[in-house]
Amino acid sequence: MFRNAMIPLVLVCCCFFWKVESQAKIASALYTFGDSTVVSWNDVILNTPGKANYAPYGIDFPARPNARVTNGATISDFFAQWLGIQSPPSFLSINPKTSKFSEGFNYASGSAGIRSETGTADPGVVNLSMEKQIELFRKTVQEYLPRLFSNEAEIRNHLSKSIFLVVVGSNDYSLNYLSSQYNTSRILNMVQFADSLVYYLQTQLQDLFSLGARKFVVFEIEPIGCKPAFLQTVNSKAQCAEKVNSYIASYNHKLGVMVRSMGLRNTTFVLAKRYQFMNDLMANPTRYGLKDSVNPCCAVSKSGLCIPNKAPCQDRNSYVFFDANHPTEAVYKTIAEQCFKGTDQCVPINVQELAKR
Repeated sequence: MFRNAMIPLVLVCCCFFWKVESQAKIASALYTFGDSTVVSWNDVILNTPGKANYAPYGIDFPARPNARVTNGATISDFFAQWLGIQSPPSFLSINPKTSKFSEGFNYASGSAGIRSETGTADPGVVNLSMEKQIELFRKTVQEYLPRLFSNEAEIRNHLSKSIFLVVVGSNDYSLNYLSSQYNTSRILNMVQFADSLVYYLQTQLQDLFSLGARKFVVFEIEPIGCKPAFLQTVNSKAQCAEKVNSYIASYNHKLGVMVRSMGLRNTTFVLAKRYQFMNDLMANPTRYGLKDSVNPCCAVSKSGLCIPNKAPCQDRNSYVFFDANHPTEAVYKTIAEQCFKGTDQCVPINVQELAKR
């Protein structure tokens, strides 16, 4: 369905491979799944309303616009750099019959959720839900990788040494449970909805395992009630929407229990404890070398996205948020570094240790 629109973009997207420094390769590939936190070019191919292929997005990225919903690189980009591989191109931007790229793909879509209906309330809107992203990965394993490797054993070895990054769930709240366009909150209470998300995600992770994934990095949902889009003004002071955050905290607790109990053979799950880290970063930005955790760096429209071609703030490295929902590259780098090399945010081991296992 997407191939005719894809062909003219193949050459364009190739320049988005991002590898700033030469580092020793410690993983075969990085396969990225999720939402706008890690999205690259898939939404441009799908022509979704939330695609970020315009200025000021990507203003600090080597090749721009890059369709990342921030001013520069994302967590996926930083992970790839430190793994010693190129940043994974979006799967829809490559020609699977001619491409020979073997260091992973990005399947993310900006409004994607764990639940298939998330982010698709408006007529004609198409995204890649987690279910659809996994189907594209199935196609990768069954049709694409056999062109690069001589037998199934080599493919299994490649996948077993690859990192599988999963950053999803925020939209299931902001673009589903908390949205008036859905009746989900009238059907399910907070606990039931969190249970449903964890159940679906567990099934999806098991599907990835059945296709060969063995090293997972699964991110919690950040405290979305503290994003500029959700902040409430009380006595002239911006305050987080704590009720919203309580929903997220409930889900994250259940996610942690699920990840620790997966018990899949020869498989390691790393949980990225993003909630508390982001909560502290937004409450105490100066602790992390930042200044503003309330205002977006760019001028935003009602959708919360940057208004096209309006110049953003000059000191982007001092802002937590680039638009009303998405952090700046500086924040993504801090999160990625804490998870890749640190000892607190990602448990039970960091990503560097996971890659070397």
